[in-house]
Amino acid sequence: MHCSVWRFTGDPEALERGYRELMAQIPASNHVLHAAARTPDGLLIFDTCPSEQAYHAFFGSDQVRALFAEHGLREGVVEDFPLVAAYARRSEVTDATWDQQAGRG
Repeated sequence: MHCSVWRFTGDPEALERGYRELMAQIPASNHVLHAAARTPDGLLIFDTCPSEQAYHAFFGSDQVRALFAEHGLREGVVEDFPLVAAYARRSEVTDATWDQQAGRG
């Protein structure tokens, strides 16, 4: 799995509103491990993908960037890393549990 960390600086309330509008357009079933936090100076998002290739394919697309921009999430600082470990709902999220959640296991 792969993790990306997005940091948007600006009005935290406006960024949260835009984020919530964006997330309303993305099915919850697309997310195995995803979190967003309001910070004193903006918004911080943690998102996981099944692989680095999937991360680049999704977030590198003009369509996805336009969707983020449409909701005021522009010029964020993005970092991506191989995931070492992840936990959700008191359980470890692994490749096997990812596949089960996605209906592939």
